[in-house]
Amino acid sequence: MENCFIIHYSEIGLKKGNRGFFEHKLKVNIVYALSDICIAQPHFDFGRILLPVDDVTHVPAITDRLANVIGIAHYSVASQGDPDVEVLKEQVFDRMKHLRFDSFRIETRRADKTYPLNSMEVNRIVGARIHLGLGKKVVLDSPDVTCNIEIFNKKLFFSCERRNGYGGLPVGSSGKVVSLLSSGIDSPVASFRMMTRGCRVIFVHFHSFPFTEKSSYYNAVELARKLTVFQYRSKIYLVPLAPIQQEVILHAPAKLRLILYRRMMIRLAERIARRERAGALVTGDSVGQVASQTIENLAAISQVAGMPILRPLVGMDKEFIVRQAKELGTFNTSTEPYDDCCSYLVPRNPETKAKLDQVFAAEAGIKNMEDLLYNALKETEVETLEFPSHEGG
Repeated sequence: MENCFIIHYSEIGLKKGNRGFFEHKLKVNIVYALSDICIAQPHFDFGRILLPVDDVTHVPAITDRLANVIGIAHYSVASQGDPDVEVLKEQVFDRMKHLRFDSFRIETRRADKTYPLNSMEVNRIVGARIHLGLGKKVVLDSPDVTCNIEIFNKKLFFSCERRNGYGGLPVGSSGKVVSLLSSGIDSPVASFRMMTRGCRVIFVHFHSFPFTEKSSYYNAVELARKLTVFQYRSKIYLVPLAPIQQEVILHAPAKLRLILYRRMMIRLAERIARRERAGALVTGDSVGQVASQTIENLAAISQVAGMPILRPLVGMDKEFIVRQAKELGTFNTSTEPYDDCCSYLVPRNPETKAKLDQVFAAEAGIKNMEDLLYNALKETEVETLEFPSHEGG
């Protein structure tokens, strides 16, 4: 019977003097992720996290939840084995005889060097019992089943199924950032990439309602909700950009509208970031993907920022980004029809190599910029999201 989850991390183990800080953040996140289904408390044991199973009916749900806890490298549901290898091999045999497989391997990690047998000896004894008892062949490279045996701190556990996590650093260990979240494919992936670096992400979405439909607004909230499963609590600012866009359309050359829209977004996002005490902005830009993402245009857009702009997808191709979006579960929402505020009355051939003197001249024609920015923030809506939801419980 399963009686314990064994959770491993990787990058946290390299932190040396700060390791305890990152371990604590990871433990807090695990507790929060499971708060509505598990009362058992995880604890550290010899570089691992052990989570007792207090109700076997919760194992599938816990298994799924742990998959989304950033900072976990891999984990498994394990049974405590007998230290006597002759008893252990029978325990493993009893487990594996119920599985369907043609090839297998035994992989032992012996962190406790006081154990009388080394890893190879344990592999050989247990593996021989499975091979002879079930007639299955040993394959060291990509077998159907791997039985993992862990020996540490005078304990022994074994498991026959391991699931990989996302690795990285636990959310909340690297401060806060503000992500400019569109309803497209790229920015949700960029937001997630920053979560894997330990950042808590605050979302900002710009919409052109009532001059466009509100589809992007609803899609952005849904994307933020999907991403909240990785950081448990989120906030999304929904900023009306239409009045600012009207002024840009009236006073600036058509080919520069997209650049000016984006510069206004950066100004607004930065003010929200300072209000939230966030240290950087995040965008889903990838060099050369669209007109606003040429080197020249990225430079013109970034010039207005007074804090770092992080672009975790800057060198990634679209295939990688789409694959990540599908893994995260954001792809279907991102591909639903929506009206993008950045495409509002933008010409067919916008500027791809903006020059700063032209950008400055165009912005000089917008006399009431501060009032526009102030009013946009004044009319901004804010939603808070939480996972897991404890409503009604």
